[in-house]
Amino acid sequence: MDMRKIVIGLLLTLVVTSLITGAAAMDTLARVTRLENRIDHLDEEVDETATNVKRLLSRAPVSAGTEKTTPSKAKIEAVIREYDFGKIKKQNGNVYADFTVKNTGTDMLTIGDIVTSCGCTSAKIDTAAIAPEKTANVTVTFDPNFHEEPQGRFSRSVFVPTNDPANQEIELKIYVEIIN
Repeated sequence: MDMRKIVIGLLLTLVVTSLITGAAAMDTLARVTRLENRIDHLDEEVDETATNVKRLLSRAPVSAGTEKTTPSKAKIEAVIREYDFGKIKKQNGNVYADFTVKNTGTDMLTIGDIVTSCGCTSAKIDTAAIAPEKTANVTVTFDPNFHEEPQGRFSRSVFVPTNDPANQEIELKIYVEIIN
């Protein structure tokens, strides 16, 4: 009878130890997954920062095509500079936002090469030369399937270089959260 109690005690100890070990392994796996997600997000932040550094280092002033001795009197205005897509589903594909920019100056407003903070975001303007008091449309496209995105709400930037001496570049931002 004593041997039987010892065996049952050992079996119970083995079962409890297995349960504790399994729980610890699951907790460790969850922590590793969270760390991997953080590392992926940090990698993306590094890529975004590198893109911005390259953009700033290579930025040349946008000219209207002719050399002037007086500064341009072009003036860019964007009433809305941010757009929130809210929560979107990956399987629904690309989403689009339109931003209107206006030349409130007296010279032709020239738009340079538009760049974005991430490959998942692209932007096009319908005209790169905007006459005084005229507008142009910047269409921003976000592709939720381009690569793995961070959890929760995040933003992407669109940089629009101009010949406006007061705003040599404006930033348009989109916000998004991807859900299943």
